[in-house]
Amino acid sequence: MSGRGFRPADAATTAHRAYRLLAAGRSAAAEPVEADPVSADPAADPVAAVASGLDVSEDQARAGLEWLGERRLLAADDGAVALPEQAVLDVLAQASGGFGRMAEEVERWRTAVSDLADLVSGAPAGFESERVDVLRFTDRTELRRWLDDRALLNRRDAVAMHPALAPNDVLRESLKVDLELLRRGVGFRMLVSRTAARRPGAAAYLSALERGGGQVRVADAIPLRMLVLDGSVVVTPGSDAEPPCDVVIRSDVVGRCLLAAFDHLWVAAEKYATFVGAGDDRDEELTAVHVRLLRALATGAKDEAIARQLGCSERTLRRLVAQTLDALGVRSRFAAGAKAAQLGLLD
Repeated sequence: MSGRGFRPADAATTAHRAYRLLAAGRSAAAEPVEADPVSADPAADPVAAVASGLDVSEDQARAGLEWLGERRLLAADDGAVALPEQAVLDVLAQASGGFGRMAEEVERWRTAVSDLADLVSGAPAGFESERVDVLRFTDRTELRRWLDDRALLNRRDAVAMHPALAPNDVLRESLKVDLELLRRGVGFRMLVSRTAARRPGAAAYLSALERGGGQVRVADAIPLRMLVLDGSVVVTPGSDAEPPCDVVIRSDVVGRCLLAAFDHLWVAAEKYATFVGAGDDRDEELTAVHVRLLRALATGAKDEAIARQLGCSERTLRRLVAQTLDALGVRSRFAAGAKAAQLGLLD
């Protein structure tokens, strides 16, 4: 088929057809497509396979595959097809570092998510897209106020993922809203990383959340920080640069995709009660003073200098060192430093 007259706008149409072709080739249970997936061998030459399978030119096939790759629907290394839910998560994770540096990234992200919406919903030819509203907050105090007001209107279950937890004073304020949600019968599930769960002060917040009826689970790694309210309001950081930029996305499709990704991680995560019962959070006995002590010890400073830094006597310092070693379950200062680094307490 000749590529003459091919327009860049046609890439999306070719990409949708190519995605269905490649997905059908990956699974015998996939939706039927115009071409027989068996006859297309994307592993050998994906451009040629798509061109042959769809009866289009290689330029058109290449443009369609690039379109899929830009939206994380096609792996660059082996040409494997990704699920739309995972692609949305990858797009969000990539975009999270760019909003503070480049305002036009918002528009690119919005376009990418709208494109992915067609595939998530399994839309046939016609590709109707959903409107995606994006709000940007550069003042986190204002964002927390907006979230508190919005959370109290929440009627469906809320979910949250946290690679790291907010400072303790912020957690105390957040807990009030979280418990009010639970009192009104709204379910609340939270995924936190092991490092976050071990942080001094985290146990008070997480345990109170569970006592109030919330559910908490712990995972080795959390891909991004996010909150989903009412299944359609997504909050995620756009940038940690100064000034910080946080993003609120209002979209049923994005919310549905992220909830699916959340549920995937939730099933494999460890219950917080089990995590605590296993003794994996011994360092919860550590206070902010103990953490400051660990960081001072990591610099190699002498006891006299550390005592001045902490505003205590050397005798008190020795008692603090003993408490720290006991809380971490180690017997030497060197081992304490290694354990603190492992737990992320020296960051």
